[in-house]
Amino acid sequence: MRYLLILTFFSMLLSGESARGIVLPAGMEAVFLQKVTNARKKVIRYSGKVWMDSGARFKWSYLKPTRKEVCSDGKRVVVVDHDLEQVSFYRMDKGFDLGAVLKRARPYKGNLYTARYQGRTYTLEVDGRGLIDQIAYRDDMDNVVNIRLEKIKTFSRPPAAKKMRCPYPKTYDVIGG
Repeated sequence: MRYLLILTFFSMLLSGESARGIVLPAGMEAVFLQKVTNARKKVIRYSGKVWMDSGARFKWSYLKPTRKEVCSDGKRVVVVDHDLEQVSFYRMDKGFDLGAVLKRARPYKGNLYTARYQGRTYTLEVDGRGLIDQIAYRDDMDNVVNIRLEKIKTFSRPPAAKKMRCPYPKTYDVIGG
């Protein structure tokens, strides 16, 4: 469920033009570093690469600590866990409207913004170009989630459909679908 919340947020990251100095390109790719800290201060770090388009499509390719791919067309999420040799399909029941978050975003300090949306507070950091390069929030399990985007490349067009797919071997177990 943690992946779905994180991914739902970023699936909508590119859904608008701009708000309050925050730039939202038509497409992008980046390296991500994700840190999840639970209430007992245990930290799990993830890293990989992400692709997003201006619609609802995204692909997160987790490389560490385990290999996993998570893709969405905005209606369904596909999770391919290569370590478990398993593919899971989920429907996105609760959407996320980044435009609404950005409308609520208020400058905090320097390049930091805060926004309250759906009972949750988000802290957004933008780089010198106005691109969101970091987001922090507390998830439904009371974990502090921090996602940093690095080596951000923006595009005037969305990534190719082929790049946004999560292929998997036919031998993997399939859940849902």
